[in-house]
Amino acid sequence: MQGVLLLGLVLWAASCTAIKYPIVMVPGIAGTQIEGIHYKKVDRPIYCPDLTEWSSLWLNVAEILPFFAECLAKDLSMEFDPDTQTYSEPDGVGIRIQNFGSTSSIEYLDPSKDFLVQRVTRYFYQIVEYFVTEAGYVRDVSVLGAPYDWRLSPWGLQKSGFFDNLTKLIESAFDRFQQPVILISHSLGGPTLQAYFNSTSQEWKDKYIAAWFPVEGVWMGSPKVVKALISGDNFGTPAPTADLIDMERTFETPMFLLPPANLYPEEFQIVASTKNPPKNYTIHNYVDLLVDLNISTPSRRLDYLIEKSASLQPPGVRTYCIFGTGVKTAYAYHYTALDRSDPADITYGLGDGTVPAASLEYCKEWIGKQTKPVIPKGFPGENHVNAIMSTTIFDYIHSQIKLLEEEDLV
Repeated sequence: MQGVLLLGLVLWAASCTAIKYPIVMVPGIAGTQIEGIHYKKVDRPIYCPDLTEWSSLWLNVAEILPFFAECLAKDLSMEFDPDTQTYSEPDGVGIRIQNFGSTSSIEYLDPSKDFLVQRVTRYFYQIVEYFVTEAGYVRDVSVLGAPYDWRLSPWGLQKSGFFDNLTKLIESAFDRFQQPVILISHSLGGPTLQAYFNSTSQEWKDKYIAAWFPVEGVWMGSPKVVKALISGDNFGTPAPTADLIDMERTFETPMFLLPPANLYPEEFQIVASTKNPPKNYTIHNYVDLLVDLNISTPSRRLDYLIEKSASLQPPGVRTYCIFGTGVKTAYAYHYTALDRSDPADITYGLGDGTVPAASLEYCKEWIGKQTKPVIPKGFPGENHVNAIMSTTIFDYIHSQIKLLEEEDLV
């Protein structure tokens, strides 16, 4: 036993000396496992099991199957307090994010050890495995994870303590390696980290952050969240979208990711329309859409986020902005009526298949507005989800990290 412990210490010490910059990985929307519990009897369909102990909610493959998806939706729904601008769980429901600092909550969305389940719910597994096998990193030592409650906007996360926990994680990694940290984010993790960097001082960033690699950052939202609000989004799972619509309308994230006014070209100002009655919804009248969807207090939910988003500044760290290009991407959804049915037609432009190019490439606006370099890099044909599973992108990130190490650019 002592020999095994000694070998472990030797390997740990070797990892700390072989790796210059530790890595922290930050996932995107729907990219963190979530657990739940019922503290008392809650109002749910009779066929839904009572959660008398902490149980996997997202992702639990069994719970996203037809019939049980409604159980998941009830447990993950949120309540909004317009007076405090905060979101919380319904009475009697507890939610938690486990294993902060570990990659275990973001490598697979379902914590089941079943081989087939893991294969279909992989998320950050490939990129973590790449840095372990190709670059000598060690899970939960030199490559770390920062899972979070993806139902919340960056400022909702800040209120929940995520920013404070992330600071502690980064500083702990710095203390262990005596080197600044590399951050790699995906999708919603991009604007979340931008808001986080805005909350820290330049002196702190200069000391603790070596570089940031945002992959497919949703800098200026995506029309796809309009579809989620109208007819649902199952995030690529087998769950019936109709069962998730009401749940998704309670989240803060869709409100945050609505594309802002004055960003998209004139021909893409309309994000949704209906035939019965004839009506266009544009990036200038989201409140009309939310009212027609019977979403309560829409102005209170939107105004705060619009104000906070407008105040976002460049991150102030060396940034390698990575995005897919040239992929057919939905810009507007056209419905017969707002009756929860799928869109009858879709207007397309280009982007990464989920996020329009204007949003993905908005990071170019930071060039010249901060002292740290901003290096945009497009990858033709890479789509939004697969980009965080792409060996081509892994190779690029690894090559840039090696250049930082060799040239001591940090």
